[in-house]
Amino acid sequence: MLKSGDIKLSKEIFLTSYFSDEGTNEPFRMDVTQLVQEIQLYESINRSTLTGVLVLVDAAGLLDRLPLTGNELLEFTAHSPGFTPEDKSTHGYDFTMKSGFPMFVYSIKSISEPSPGVKTYALRFCSKELIKDRQRKLCKAFEGPIHDTVFKVLRGHLKSKKNWFFEQTTPIVKYVIPKKSPLDTIKFLCKESVSKKFKSAGFFFWETSDGFHFKSLENMITNPSGVAKRAIAQYTNSPKLMAGARYKTKKGNTIIKGNNERVFEFKILNRYDTLSNINKGVYASKLVTYDAFSKEFDEQDFSYPHEFVNTTHMGQISKDTTSETNGLMPIYNYEDNKLLSDFSEGRYMFLSATQGMHHETTDKEPFDTADIKNTIQRSISQQGAFNSFSIELLVPGNTAVTAGSVIEFSTLTSSGVDNPTIDPYMSGTYLVVEVRHIMQSITNNTIHNMTLICAKDSISRPYMKNDKEVLHTEKDQYADFDQYEIDGILS
Repeated sequence: MLKSGDIKLSKEIFLTSYFSDEGTNEPFRMDVTQLVQEIQLYESINRSTLTGVLVLVDAAGLLDRLPLTGNELLEFTAHSPGFTPEDKSTHGYDFTMKSGFPMFVYSIKSISEPSPGVKTYALRFCSKELIKDRQRKLCKAFEGPIHDTVFKVLRGHLKSKKNWFFEQTTPIVKYVIPKKSPLDTIKFLCKESVSKKFKSAGFFFWETSDGFHFKSLENMITNPSGVAKRAIAQYTNSPKLMAGARYKTKKGNTIIKGNNERVFEFKILNRYDTLSNINKGVYASKLVTYDAFSKEFDEQDFSYPHEFVNTTHMGQISKDTTSETNGLMPIYNYEDNKLLSDFSEGRYMFLSATQGMHHETTDKEPFDTADIKNTIQRSISQQGAFNSFSIELLVPGNTAVTAGSVIEFSTLTSSGVDNPTIDPYMSGTYLVVEVRHIMQSITNNTIHNMTLICAKDSISRPYMKNDKEVLHTEKDQYADFDQYEIDGILS
């Protein structure tokens, strides 16, 4: 019978050494399944590659046969059942030599002896692309859309043969890379990227069990039609809604949630940070640009509530039903009939907006540069909004939930013990920013949980508007004192 957190691990977990097995041309492989105490796997939209930790407990000195050098490959598979009993295919990790994507063991940490003759090892591993990245530097020019350049770096310099999921960028650009590693080059290009479809800038490059991804925030949360994506999984920390089964079931017109949707622990990492949002330019910013060709300066202000309705947000069903009040900044008379977003100099930027630097009089389309005047302030605000509203969930493990997925979370308000209601502000759809899988008791009823770091940039129940100034009630009765005069009077 399937239960929450079930995972199917490969029967054998191999450490593969760099030297050949005796008398063959095959690498020496050791089955360490019986030694494995814990496996941790990490993926995040802020990390370029997969990483993890393998904890081994060796009481028989088996690992002395290798020996461990930090140049081993790690082979195993891990797949969770689907979201429903009807799911035919499983979704997970395949790190075998057969797939061509084993993980590279790059470090041996925390070697200890909890008892005589017993050694505990913590082996850190990563995707082979991360190792290749540290060995290479690029010093060359790239021409074309940025997504094409990322493709060339991924395939030509990192030599990756993994799947690649990308979003098209604009315009046609030319960059000269001055001795940067492949992944540092991609990080630089992410900051320069502008979506071809959405009015957003700033991309992310990361790896999941599916392969590599190169997308903007808006692409992660929005369907091609412009409507926010539906959640692939629903989680709740309400124990009264739990059923005994793994999957949710239907009783008449009532949906009874299953244990696969249970939340063991729930933490609020960030709910708001007004001072930080002002400093980062989430609410407002002023951009001064300089065009070296025309010798002209241009100045423009960004206001969060005015731009909010022009982009798609978490949980948004239709732009027609979403207003600036669904944003994270309350709309009220902050000071002298001004909003928080009317003070644009909280984030002041001066940047070059020179375009046509690589213009060529050929039949090819001329090169251009990213249109920072119309994108950078929106990008800074959007990314800052996601960083300012985040939660951490400990839930049953499921390898089908990956970084960049959209999930739904509901929690109850603390008010009204006898009749609790769904919290309209903390509940809703979230973007999964980071996934941490933890698999324990590998050889005996494996326990698989995962920690999800999730974020959102809007709320389902709008904050109330207020055109009355209520926060500034300082009286005008004050005085200024010269300390020397006070000291003279007292003396």
